[in-house]
Amino acid sequence: MRFRMLGATLVGTPTAGANGNGARFSLPGEITVCYSGLGFYYPNGDQMQRKGIIPDIEVYPTMEDIMAGKDEVLEAAIAYFNSND
Repeated sequence: MRFRMLGATLVGTPTAGANGNGARFSLPGEITVCYSGLGFYYPNGDQMQRKGIIPDIEVYPTMEDIMAGKDEVLEAAIAYFNSND
């Protein structure tokens, strides 16, 4: 979020939106409960949890390119940078 607040363009795949601190406690009957107790928000105030960070330029690497050693996210970022000279 700090990069977004500074006006950066984010390139990649959306995140899971599973963020925040992890609090854990035990209940009777050997039950363990975990929850996130902090809220995380976009600069405009929208909730980030369960939504994740949505990049400005979405790039989804394929298994074939990963196996070939190709970094599609980096290539997309370089292409974006070069197109905005």
